[in-house]
Amino acid sequence: MVKKLEIFLYSLLSRHLFTSDSKKHLLLISYAACVYATIMHLFLFFFYLAVGVLPLFFVSMFGLLIDVLLFWLVDKSRYFLFGILLSVTVIVHTMAAAVCIGSDSFIILYLLVTLMMQVIIPYASARVRVLMGAALWVCMIALIFISHHVEPSWDIGIANVTLTVFNVQLAFFGTAIQLTIGNIIWDTIARFNRMELRKARSEANTDPLTGLLNRRYADTFFEKLSTSQSEQTWCVAMLDIDDFKLVNDINGHRIGDGVLVSVSNIIKTNLRKTDVVFRWGGEEFLLLLKDVDVSAAFHTLNKLRGAIAAENLEIHDTFLKVTVTIGICPLDIRNVEKSIETSDRLMYKGKMRGKNTVVM
Repeated sequence: MVKKLEIFLYSLLSRHLFTSDSKKHLLLISYAACVYATIMHLFLFFFYLAVGVLPLFFVSMFGLLIDVLLFWLVDKSRYFLFGILLSVTVIVHTMAAAVCIGSDSFIILYLLVTLMMQVIIPYASARVRVLMGAALWVCMIALIFISHHVEPSWDIGIANVTLTVFNVQLAFFGTAIQLTIGNIIWDTIARFNRMELRKARSEANTDPLTGLLNRRYADTFFEKLSTSQSEQTWCVAMLDIDDFKLVNDINGHRIGDGVLVSVSNIIKTNLRKTDVVFRWGGEEFLLLLKDVDVSAAFHTLNKLRGAIAAENLEIHDTFLKVTVTIGICPLDIRNVEKSIETSDRLMYKGKMRGKNTVVM
């Protein structure tokens, strides 16, 4: 349940652009207020329908429609209108209830919870919220006069006990939520920020089309590799899709992108998890095979070459076959650039020999 709530809150935050964490906090706490108001109006909608107090039934129905509007206002970051409309809706509902059924069911608690909202939710300037707080205070005074001088229009009898219990529970949980939800929301925002940071780092290190590591990350990877104390044997290979420009010219870049994705998937499927694949640029891929000598790497990459050549690629209802040429050599971690140049030179030697081959 908690995990599902987190996923929902993350998706809510992901739909918006924020300039600060305080804006994220305002969105989430305003959304919580909308949920709270909807629960209140939903219960009262059915309650007043059951006891036959039609004016309050229609007020509750109107409140539910307002709640839909409140969600929309929060989603559009129109917090001023959200706060004013929510507060006014509660005032109208409370005063209507006082006239129709009296104030014995602690309906004044609606106003108290809304008054607390003026302190906790910064939907507008402090001046506006103070004025709204004053309006709520005036309504509380008005309730006293109504209860003493206005005879209720409906006597709901024993149902008044049910309403009183609901109102007390509503106020209790409303107060508890408003006092504790701030910490929960800030914790959620902190986790969301960490997740977004990891996502940003991942996107910075990966190619958006194929999902492979990109050339920018290769510098970091090779730097870590060169400073590593462990004795590891690596082979480096440059893989190039044969006649890729022709594929693009004949079929268009949309099909060309599909070829790149398909070849990337075949590479990932045929190599081990310990091997590393970079999209080097264009139709070139740099492959690093771990803990193998060059002859074993040659055997692995020749199988990969055959798998790509044998695959009948289906891309946007177009079927085509492609081949690759691969150059491979041992990786000298003290001179990575030279090793990559060697593998690139061997790959071009394979191109000169007729393509669709592996050269070491």
